[in-house]
Amino acid sequence: MIHRLNLTSTESTASLKSSRILLPVLSLLIVIALTACGSSGDSQAQLDAFAQITPSERSFTIDDFKRANFKISHEYDVEGLTGAISAMNGFWKPSGTVAKEYEIRFYASHTDAIELGTSLAIEASGETALLDEEDATWDEGLKDRRAFFAGGVGTHGSGTVQAMYGGYAIYGNMVMLCEGANQDQALERCAELMAIVDPVVVE
Repeated sequence: MIHRLNLTSTESTASLKSSRILLPVLSLLIVIALTACGSSGDSQAQLDAFAQITPSERSFTIDDFKRANFKISHEYDVEGLTGAISAMNGFWKPSGTVAKEYEIRFYASHTDAIELGTSLAIEASGETALLDEEDATWDEGLKDRRAFFAGGVGTHGSGTVQAMYGGYAIYGNMVMLCEGANQDQALERCAELMAIVDPVVVE
């Protein structure tokens, strides 16, 4: 009889210890789940709020993109790219899609990016992009701005060339050229990348 009472007491102590361990663990899991839901909502809000021109107090560099798993293909010589500090071309893979191409140009400030970078961004993207060396103001990386489409089955000729980057965005001290069929699609791709590089909570 005494042995059975001792066994019951031991079981109660073990049960109490288990409860003390499990409750904090369960609480932590609930907090993580709620935080994840909040982060997802914040991320979507950031995508929805993305604008073609976005001021930022941060001064971005190539390293910010490396940390976001952006794969750099080329770092360009910026001679001839007025006001630019550095520029690069590379690719990044949004979740659930294939990799997309980007060209990112860094300036000393947001003001410089707007005043010195806008005309060259327009020249390098969209339907009116200048893709020939004779026409482009800055021809470094020009081949990376071209998207080649082969002729269809049964057609003659070598196909057509159009702009890789459907449009541009200016974010902080950067000019971003983003892959897309048009400006809307390009901005969507820019937004997806910046939601990783510079995640913010949108009220």
